[in-house]
Amino acid sequence: MVQSTSSRTAGRWHGDNVLLKQSDGSEFPALLPSPTPLCFSNSTSPQCSPLPVQSFKVPSLKLETLTIELLFEIIEHMDLEDALRFRLVSKHCAEVVLMAPSILKRLLRHVKLPLPYSPKPIQSLGGKEVISLCRRAFALDANWQRKLDRLRAYSFFPLHRSYLVSLAPGGRYLVAAYHSTSGEEHFIGLYDLENPQGMVCLASCPTETPLDRLTTTWMEIKGKMGIAVTWVREIPINKTHVGSPDVEVSVLFISLDMIEALADPEHTTEDAPFEYLCCRRWKSCTIRVCTANGLLAVARSPDTLSFYDLESEEKSTIKLPHLPLSQMADPVIFAIKIMCDGTALIVRSEDGHSSQLNLHAIEAYAIPEMGQTAVDPPPVQCNYLHSNQTNYDISSMYQRQSTSDDPSTEEVIEALAYLPPVTISVESSPPAKGITQYRLFPTYVSEPEPRFGYVWPVTVWQGHYSEHDQDRTQTLNVAGADRSLSFPFTSPGRAQTPALSEFMVLDSFGDDTIPSVGLPKSIERDVVQCVSWDESSGKLCLSTVGDLKIWVLDFAV
Repeated sequence: MVQSTSSRTAGRWHGDNVLLKQSDGSEFPALLPSPTPLCFSNSTSPQCSPLPVQSFKVPSLKLETLTIELLFEIIEHMDLEDALRFRLVSKHCAEVVLMAPSILKRLLRHVKLPLPYSPKPIQSLGGKEVISLCRRAFALDANWQRKLDRLRAYSFFPLHRSYLVSLAPGGRYLVAAYHSTSGEEHFIGLYDLENPQGMVCLASCPTETPLDRLTTTWMEIKGKMGIAVTWVREIPINKTHVGSPDVEVSVLFISLDMIEALADPEHTTEDAPFEYLCCRRWKSCTIRVCTANGLLAVARSPDTLSFYDLESEEKSTIKLPHLPLSQMADPVIFAIKIMCDGTALIVRSEDGHSSQLNLHAIEAYAIPEMGQTAVDPPPVQCNYLHSNQTNYDISSMYQRQSTSDDPSTEEVIEALAYLPPVTISVESSPPAKGITQYRLFPTYVSEPEPRFGYVWPVTVWQGHYSEHDQDRTQTLNVAGADRSLSFPFTSPGRAQTPALSEFMVLDSFGDDTIPSVGLPKSIERDVVQCVSWDESSGKLCLSTVGDLKIWVLDFAV
């Protein structure tokens, strides 16, 4: 007989079980299955037999039986990518992850991949928005590394035939310039590509005449976040006008609050969606523009940079010096970009229309205080090269999307203050056939005083066309901070637009030989009018001549 030596319990036999009695008189069965004496394996007693093995069924543990709090603890010990996979286990798991946006935001701080741009603060995002942000970042990185042969594509019909398109950072909103069937009326329209009701035009604004250039970016104006739309157009010449036409640069603004109100099917607002922030006119000249951080930068050839504060309407100016050892026969500014470090980056040439090699410069100039004019200032940094190409394009990303609204000092230093690399893409000069990229990488300097900036001189990379592309005669470049695209094509006769049958999407800044990605077969024989690339979301928009639709190609699907 087995008895407990504890003062609180006493044991006795009851049939085939052992009952243990507690101090309060209650009894409960012990775990011994029978009164058979316990024996060791080396025992030789004839009365001793081995203890029979009896299996006990353990109830299966289901995730649905765990409390929400326990599941939250499990998710918090995952990395973000595993947390997103956990959603696929069951519908219940997907609902649990959706209910834990604060946990996802904490995990988001440790993500090292570039994130799609979010106009809203991270802290204000809901569960679906955080999940969408993260899924797109992981999918874009994976697909870009795989070097896909073809992308998922879809299309939609704009209000009228479009000829210019521009994606706002984040890839959700698209601004398109279009004209009526008669060609007498001209507008821009704001489209929501991810509206639950389908792709819709939220707002439009007349432009009076066709546009030459169209760009969009997010910025904060007077405490409101919204989309700034910048366009360049020529003013028609009146019959009584003598001389060349004027060139107009305008900046329009639509707030995020207005965009969300217009996206609501039950909205009743009657306010004008767009407001003019700036409108300037000059005599005909080559103009390049850039809008970022509340500033409009206008580069007017041959030698003038103007900066306009879009809130106060104040202005500052730089009169550029002559390039060293240059004749400056026909100087042209090819591109301009406002940098995070308070400088303006430009690419210019001493002769912008010569087919011969001539001096080109990549320069950074400090932006003067508002109300001041800097005459012949020395560049902060510069690189000089010889080329005969003119199709320069500078990456448009001003700053990376941060992973938190309140990053620590260590996180800011590790992320280099969220400064993106700057890429300048151009077609290689003959006899080389390919793309040349000049890149500036961000850096952090702790001495003599802590500061963030860029490493000069520029890093140069050259990619060569594959054998299939060796006969291309021109290249359309779309530069990105991390991911660039290039479109080599052969001009069809005297036309200025390339046929899509000879139009390819090319990866860049990888191997020496640039791989290609196919376009949708339904537009392979068409002619492209405009391309817009948002590298943060991985979306590429195309406007074609023969197709009334706007095509969207997505690297993140």
